[in-house]
Amino acid sequence: MIFFAAALLMQAHAAPSFETLSRQAAEARDGKRVAEALTLYKKALNLKPDWVEGLWEAGSIEYDQDQYKECSADFRRLAALEPDKSPGWTMAGLCEYHLRDYDAALKSLLRAEQSRSPEPAELARAARLHLALVLIKLGRFETAIGKLVELTRDTKKTPEIVVATGIAGLREPWTPPEVPESERDKVFKLGDAMAAGMEQDSKEALAKFEAVVRDYPKDPNIRFRYGAYLLRQDPDRGVQEMGKAVELQPDHIPALVSLASICLKRDQVQAAREYAEKAVKLAPDDFATHVELGRVLRESDDNAGALREFEAAVRLAPASPESHYDLASVYAKLGRTQDAARERQEFRRLRKVTDPNQP
Repeated sequence: MIFFAAALLMQAHAAPSFETLSRQAAEARDGKRVAEALTLYKKALNLKPDWVEGLWEAGSIEYDQDQYKECSADFRRLAALEPDKSPGWTMAGLCEYHLRDYDAALKSLLRAEQSRSPEPAELARAARLHLALVLIKLGRFETAIGKLVELTRDTKKTPEIVVATGIAGLREPWTPPEVPESERDKVFKLGDAMAAGMEQDSKEALAKFEAVVRDYPKDPNIRFRYGAYLLRQDPDRGVQEMGKAVELQPDHIPALVSLASICLKRDQVQAAREYAEKAVKLAPDDFATHVELGRVLRESDDNAGALREFEAAVRLAPASPESHYDLASVYAKLGRTQDAARERQEFRRLRKVTDPNQP
């Protein structure tokens, strides 16, 4: 009898089971008792660390409470359990963005993008916007603009897209809260003009570009963006605007590289070479300058010079598919078939990484 009573007492004081904790956590969540729900989810996860639903719910509560370090850890555990699904990677990336761990955020958000698994539309938009914001913060402005173009054409422009686009257009490594008050008008007006162009509203885009140029005529980045837009509408005026960007800022690398590319397409090889050589001299650590000079030299049948530039581009940006493609082309011209085959294979691999739909 004493033994039976002791057993009942021990059972009464035994730790609750996973089933009990998970049920209580859900009840607390549904009852808006957030702190209690999080405590219960954590206790249940101690008993079952691979509980996918629990990691999602705990991480979501932590995210809503601005507990970004904690939610980052939970969503990374979730992503490791479901590596082929987007939501875990997306939420991990959002938490890392708020922690200002931009390298980690980039890796997580790229994994989310590459998995291409279904996720709620609002979450997918947040992932794509924050991927662009991370790229901006890391100084990869042109790539960020490409992501914002895709996002705008899929979902229409929003104030968040306009601001991000304006920051990228000015080539400043800011997050939206970091934009100085003195620059906010410029950011919004440029972003609004660029976003109108992204939506392919040529009349509105042209009017807005003309307005921002009128307000800020001496900003080289605004001149460059206006020129880049005009290249599709009025190529000669586009070149003129890019020339003005270089006049205002002689070391404006994107303008120099763009002008070299335009001149090469127009068979103005000497002018292209002058722009490209100047770009390499001013920015020897920028792979894009070496790519453009390599293309100019290749078209001039200076294959040895082109090889030097393309090999430099690959050293500087080994993850860039285009660098490997160009290097393969000059290897083929020089009869180095094995090297060409290797670079073509690496080009296909990297292209597949950046776009899983590629063959």
